[in-house]
Amino acid sequence: MRRTEHLGARALTVAGLCATVAYLVWRVAFSLHGVPLWLSIPALGVELVGLLGAALLAWALWPAAVADPSDPSGPEPVWPPSIDPVDVVDAVVRVDDHFEHEVRATLLALRAVDRVDHVIVVDLSGRPTIASLATEFQAVYAASDTDDHNGVRVMAAAVRTPFFVLLDAGDVPTPDIVACLAADMADPRVAVVQGHGVSPAVDSPEHTPSQRHELLFERSALNPSLGTRGAAVWLGSGSLVRADAIRELPATDDPMLEALWLAGAELLARGWRVTAPARPPVVAHRPVMDDREVYADRVQRARAARRLLLGRRGVLRAGGYSMPQRAALLAWSVRPLSGLRRVVFLALLCCALLVGQVPFRASAVTLACLWLPAFAYTALGLTLLSGWTLRPGDRTRWSLHTLGPTSSSLSKFHADSRTRVQARMARRGTRYGTRYGSGLALAVVVLSLVLVARGLSDRVTHTLPDMPEVQTTALLLVSLWSLAMSLDLLRVLATRVQLRRAPRVVSALAATLGERAVSIVDLTAQGAGVLSHTALDVGEQLQLDSAVPTATGVTTMRVQVVVRNVMENPYSEWRIGVEFLSIDDATANALAEFCTIEPMWQRLGAMPGRVAPDTGSLVRLDERSALPAGSVGFVAVRLLSLLAVLGAAASAVPSEVQRSLSFSHSTLSWGVLALAAWLALSMVAGSVRPRKRVTVA
Repeated sequence: MRRTEHLGARALTVAGLCATVAYLVWRVAFSLHGVPLWLSIPALGVELVGLLGAALLAWALWPAAVADPSDPSGPEPVWPPSIDPVDVVDAVVRVDDHFEHEVRATLLALRAVDRVDHVIVVDLSGRPTIASLATEFQAVYAASDTDDHNGVRVMAAAVRTPFFVLLDAGDVPTPDIVACLAADMADPRVAVVQGHGVSPAVDSPEHTPSQRHELLFERSALNPSLGTRGAAVWLGSGSLVRADAIRELPATDDPMLEALWLAGAELLARGWRVTAPARPPVVAHRPVMDDREVYADRVQRARAARRLLLGRRGVLRAGGYSMPQRAALLAWSVRPLSGLRRVVFLALLCCALLVGQVPFRASAVTLACLWLPAFAYTALGLTLLSGWTLRPGDRTRWSLHTLGPTSSSLSKFHADSRTRVQARMARRGTRYGTRYGSGLALAVVVLSLVLVARGLSDRVTHTLPDMPEVQTTALLLVSLWSLAMSLDLLRVLATRVQLRRAPRVVSALAATLGERAVSIVDLTAQGAGVLSHTALDVGEQLQLDSAVPTATGVTTMRVQVVVRNVMENPYSEWRIGVEFLSIDDATANALAEFCTIEPMWQRLGAMPGRVAPDTGSLVRLDERSALPAGSVGFVAVRLLSLLAVLGAAASAVPSEVQRSLSFSHSTLSWGVLALAAWLALSMVAGSVRPRKRVTVA
């Protein structure tokens, strides 16, 4: 972002925050009269927390705006200066409940990384197959204790170089990751340099319906901005770590994410610095396709953020932190804990509809002069300060989507034992654990029931207290806006019909399946999709022969497969999905290169001979969604939402319509009816999902 644009973003943000302060002063001075205090004061608290959160984010983003890394028009990367205190480093690969092919991909990618001395596999799962993989790649295998849930102690004891690179299994680093991160280590006060990571997938449970990763803002804008003050958060994978600094930390048995966040805060309290260079990206994170795993991650984020603030060494309780460090950790905790604020907001909204009261009364002039500038200018200012990584509505979407995880984080049940069991059961295909978005679905059901009850009361039963028309329509507008955002996240609306999908690599490889000549149209490390002119029986076992081309050569693939699904396409061809039963090491390495490493390097622009990111190798094929279209839960949410829209429309229509054919609507009533009509049409149209077909690249 150019200097003039950044100054404009600052001015817009300041204007929005000043308008918010003026609005809250008016709320305290003039809006608490004639309304129930039990409803008005909590609503004022919600608005005050929103102001503090926006102010903290504005402070964090104030030094410099960071451009979206996917934007080719963004600023050029700032490469490390000539001062480089790092010679060679050890690489630590942390393995928990990852698939074996994910571990293989990371170990294989590390062979191409410059200045790596030894590779250390820290295995938290204790599987013999991981030990075999470490032996195959001549890596040091270090298994952690059963009570060690993060492996930080094992890392500190196993590394033999002053610095080490930390990676999670499944993540693919760029060959120059050490050179890109080493420059910050010239400062002897820097303990951790957190590299910039991106997600190569474009649609997963971690992506919004508009195909933007939910953690893009934290990775690309917030943490790099905090890093300019030396107070970034240690995220783990893709970081360069000073071994001596980690050895000073007290040992803990917290889950990995919590352990790293708290360890980073402890380093700040001890006088160390944690930096986070914004560009270029140095690691591609593995796509997380299991929404139960995403749910567990969001639970840990909320719990870790709460401990950063209120834990034994929290910035609101303990000493040793400077004011910028306290503000930095507070700003980082805004988003993980925003689900709690959204829970209170929805509870107040439902209570207001049921009791027939509003939290405050305001004229249209007051709202237009105070609330509207505060809402619009603050949102747009933060968008510009973040380089469009935090777009208008993203804060609301995040808080709605994390309703369930944030509430679950308050449970006293030990997070790590629950998370690890859920992850293992999910890997084995067992339906155990909570799906990401289930809390939002519950909130939609509750809000829909309240809107239905209000509509029935206003038009039929008259059991709930009556409300003036203006107050009713104002509450209905807010309710329908919340309902629309929620249904959009649940992918119920017509404009968001895409399902959860798994990334596949497009291929056009000639192959032989049994005695049939087929074409492999997509390939993964665990299976393939082939096109055939004849059908096969599900469960049939055959041999698949082909050749896998990679940058290092062509590998002959001869594997035993089992047919998992068969589907006829409109062109009288059969799409057959097969799963690999047994793969030799050479074929597994070739598949890891073809399906994981090379596509991720192309995304990062790190492929040999390429200077720009290339997104042409990844496609998306339909998979079962987190809330399947044919499931009872999906149908129930859709029907209840339609009934809620009808109830809102019934409440918005003035009672005079029953007595006269000519009537006039207020502006708010027309707004409620238009929004209700759009929601109803979108849900009806969204129930008709077009049939997808497979195309060969």
